[in-house]
Amino acid sequence: MSYKIAMIGAGSGFTGGITQGLCRAEVFAGSRLVLMDTDPRRLDASLARQQRLVDRHHGRIELTATTNLAEALEGCDHVVTACEKKRVAYWRKDLEIPARYGVVQLKGENGGPGGQAHAMRNITMFMDICAAMREVCPDAWLMNFTNPMSFLCTYFRRDAGVKALGFCHQVHGSMGVIAEMLGMEPGELEVISGGINHLNFLVDIRRRGTGQSCMTEFLDKVRRSTYWKRNRPRVPQQVFTRDFLETFGIYPIGYDDHIVEYLPFFYPPERWQRLGFESEADRLRRKAGAKARKTLAREEYGRRYPFPKDGNHPYYDEKPTAVMEAFATNTPLYLTSMVVVNHGAIDNLPAEAVVDIPAVAVGGAVRGVHVGPLPAFAAEICRRQIAIHEMIAEATVHGDRQGVVQAMALDPYVRDIRQAEKITDAFLRYYKAELPQFHR
Repeated sequence: MSYKIAMIGAGSGFTGGITQGLCRAEVFAGSRLVLMDTDPRRLDASLARQQRLVDRHHGRIELTATTNLAEALEGCDHVVTACEKKRVAYWRKDLEIPARYGVVQLKGENGGPGGQAHAMRNITMFMDICAAMREVCPDAWLMNFTNPMSFLCTYFRRDAGVKALGFCHQVHGSMGVIAEMLGMEPGELEVISGGINHLNFLVDIRRRGTGQSCMTEFLDKVRRSTYWKRNRPRVPQQVFTRDFLETFGIYPIGYDDHIVEYLPFFYPPERWQRLGFESEADRLRRKAGAKARKTLAREEYGRRYPFPKDGNHPYYDEKPTAVMEAFATNTPLYLTSMVVVNHGAIDNLPAEAVVDIPAVAVGGAVRGVHVGPLPAFAAEICRRQIAIHEMIAEATVHGDRQGVVQAMALDPYVRDIRQAEKITDAFLRYYKAELPQFHR
């Protein structure tokens, strides 16, 4: 049987992983991968790159490309999304606009007022994508990489009318890097964790092939490692992570720059500066010019990064094609983390909440693994964010300004109702073209 897979946002860095995954799986021989991007130049460049990958892996898949969304989606079995409008320019505004009103965010991609604005834009974009899927490929699976993941998956669950899964490599990828930082191989540490996307808490950890928990050994290694005691150039920062561990006794998986999006109340901005932590606003300003972009690209993707030692190690592969293969062959597949509906996996979070948990692809669906309860403080932090996800998803679908104000006022970064109103109105003015439902 041949399959049709669409890659929406084909100019993104995720496309190569999808192409390689389809080439490696025998079940996809004779299938078609349709690359779709609104930018013809990026699309042409991506098509050339993917064809080289197909040739290198002796893949038996057909590649086509289009700028037309409906054409790409027509009759699809799977739709992979990694798409976004004006990512860098808008991200800068997501940080700059709240700063005018006294809210300084270090990152603002998934949490904080910037994360909310990001969510409103991308939910609005996905409203069109999902409407097209309902019309031309209603049985297809939507497999999403686009951030802010928890907001988008909340929208998919509530209003999209499509089958959807959220893929993020934070838990899986960062635990591979962390294993390497501790002198192990990627994949040597197997974890059970739970939380929301980019705010995930370690519940248990074991060495591969053993039945014994190694939590005590792991935390002892973390506490002794210099990587957690001071920040180093081009190494993921985890000084705040260690401080959080010492305060609350639980390890938050990921790196400082992601978890701080939800936890602004532990470090003041000046402490981050003393630690040498670069804010996202400063990094994006450095990225503004063409010369700066090239320099930053060399910094981020060159060989100067010590971890991972081998970015092509199979452990770090993205997982959508593995899930597609599991569905096609009905072969169970265990996944370290997936962004799915809770359904009781985390006992003390709402059943319908979107969470980031281990899961199994089996029986034509992805089903969460039972994690148990989170500590009270971890559950409370997640619960507030879950409420914000629900409120922003609902407000965006209905163009409800007051609903956005309420979500802004609930955000930990915001300290004043008037501040919430001013930030909301400034976002809605600036993004008027992207959020027309708020201006009807």
